[in-house]
Amino acid sequence: MNLSSLYQAKLHNVLEKLSNNDAVEYDDAWVEDAGEMFKAALRKQLTPREKGFRLRMSNIGRPLCQLQRENLGLERERMPYNHIVRMMLGDATECIMEVLLRVAKLPITGGKSQATLKFDDVVVSGENDIELDGRVYDTKSSSPWAYENKWKAGYAGLVKEDAFGYGAQLYGYSKGTKQEQGGWIVVNKSSGETLFVEADPSPQQVEDLEMDIIKTVQAVSTNADLVQCFEPTVEYFRTKPTGNKRLHTTCTFCAYKKSCFPNAVQKPQGGSKAQNPRYYWYSEYKENADG
Repeated sequence: MNLSSLYQAKLHNVLEKLSNNDAVEYDDAWVEDAGEMFKAALRKQLTPREKGFRLRMSNIGRPLCQLQRENLGLERERMPYNHIVRMMLGDATECIMEVLLRVAKLPITGGKSQATLKFDDVVVSGENDIELDGRVYDTKSSSPWAYENKWKAGYAGLVKEDAFGYGAQLYGYSKGTKQEQGGWIVVNKSSGETLFVEADPSPQQVEDLEMDIIKTVQAVSTNADLVQCFEPTVEYFRTKPTGNKRLHTTCTFCAYKKSCFPNAVQKPQGGSKAQNPRYYWYSEYKENADG
């Protein structure tokens, strides 16, 4: 059993007690600390961020195409109204887990440590979430789909298609604070399930992460030619092409998709006759495509 699995077992034991009205020991100072932490997070979310771009631990692993466009200040799509609530729920999750980890008597040895990496004249910095027994962990709130299909598959499942750069972010926190990678504390924001995911990259995966980060820093800092990381794919419905081209999943979350695909539209699945069909983003879309 690795350390993350041990921590998970201890946390689940405490959560089972709390869920069944069993008494647990806690220090009210932990609650006060979490309250102050959440108040600070709320103030941050309610205050407009400074304009401008810089590479940070939280974005260093994101697709280069997104970072280049953000760095150039290209027009970005407005976020949907519920985006800010998602961000606040993520903040709340981190505060809640901070208390629960203490109640579970996990070996918290630090947190909110500043991590810094230097690449010639470029400085990439950030602040980690929590350190358990001298290893760096990051707390994440997750959609049910990602929880089941990515996080439950462990490190390999996460980095297989890591559009949000979580692997590079944790690596940066680790390298920048000279501590080992621990992993992620993941909370399913729908069911309340929790999962500890151990960061156990192979030497080759670590080398690949390092090279990707270096390439990203160089490309962004030198204003290299814009790249397009993902190509649309031909859409099929019941094995037949619909005549549409669907954007890569990563592109659907990108605020700069119109920079790469000016005609991008969100439309119902081609060929579907369902009353409430799924909607996808397309670079090319034919109305009433019947496949």
